[in-house]
Amino acid sequence: MPAEVKPAAFERSGAARVPGRPRDPATDRAILAATIRLLAEQGYDAMSVEGVATAAHVGKPAIYRRYARKQELVVAALASLVASVEPPADSGDARADLLALVRPPPDTMPREQIGFSMVGTLLVTERTEPSLIEMFRTAIYRPRLELGCEIVRRGIQRGQIRAGVRPDVVIELIAGSVFTRHLIGEPQDDAWMEAVLDVVWRGIAADTGLPS
Repeated sequence: MPAEVKPAAFERSGAARVPGRPRDPATDRAILAATIRLLAEQGYDAMSVEGVATAAHVGKPAIYRRYARKQELVVAALASLVASVEPPADSGDARADLLALVRPPPDTMPREQIGFSMVGTLLVTERTEPSLIEMFRTAIYRPRLELGCEIVRRGIQRGQIRAGVRPDVVIELIAGSVFTRHLIGEPQDDAWMEAVLDVVWRGIAADTGLPS
């Protein structure tokens, strides 16, 4: 079993790069995008550096100049997903911000679908490559969870959400609904997302004397 990769590896994933001419950012993006797609489609074991090189239209040396092994490449690809996610703006309305978090703009939906597929492929290898699912949790799930928790904390501070509500429970309830909806194959349309937020909001909203 390979040694566990610590979270700091996200920052060190390119530390062993061979000196040479400046790297092409377009090539960097192509390699990471191909890695994410093949990881979701094929799983970690079946995915190869050669396959990534072919999908990215680069040579294998271009990848090995950046990443010494496949695991480092996957770490960097997972970290790039988080870097590409823009947190929802603070509108001053906690309910609206929670809805924005669970309902990303239409152009991000393919990325969300890749995320669902990637969870499945990484869970398959959890016994043999436990560090990979931990990378996913560290790079994607926990930062996303923290974004939601911050929205809930702001709502509590502004008196929109009841004091004492646990932010992590609120976001996990919403995330669990999204995953369940995906697993049963039903659409996550606007009406469904509004219905989920309605139910959650009734349970957490502060009593202002106004209709919720």
